[in-house]
Amino acid sequence: MLARPQTAFSIIDPHKKPENCFSCHISIPDDGALAAGNYMLLKKSIDDTCHTCHEYDCCRAFSLRGHNHPSNVDQWDREKFREPKTLPLYKGLITCSTCHLHLKTEEPGYRMVRLVSVDLDKVDWTRLCLDCHIGY
Repeated sequence: MLARPQTAFSIIDPHKKPENCFSCHISIPDDGALAAGNYMLLKKSIDDTCHTCHEYDCCRAFSLRGHNHPSNVDQWDREKFREPKTLPLYKGLITCSTCHLHLKTEEPGYRMVRLVSVDLDKVDWTRLCLDCHIGY
């Protein structure tokens, strides 16, 4: 397990290669820590870690703001929503990483969102939304 270097800390884009893991992690979790859900994050949760750099009020619980999705929630109306088929939950919570990748890929995408298709300037949200939403 790698430990955080004792040098001055500055946040650079951890989403691009080569990754700056220590922008988000205290140390690099090994396979056992990952399997246990211990990501060795700088903050107490995935969302708090993401909000170190990203706007806090975009996806906080119960704040849809028109088009954003609530995050850091574990309760939903079971008649309208189901647990995701493929999207990851963290200890039962919908978090930033449920819908967003934490590393950029070579694939064309939109804001590092999982399961979306991009065709020119149109984003198709269908697969992402239908993973949890019933009859969407």
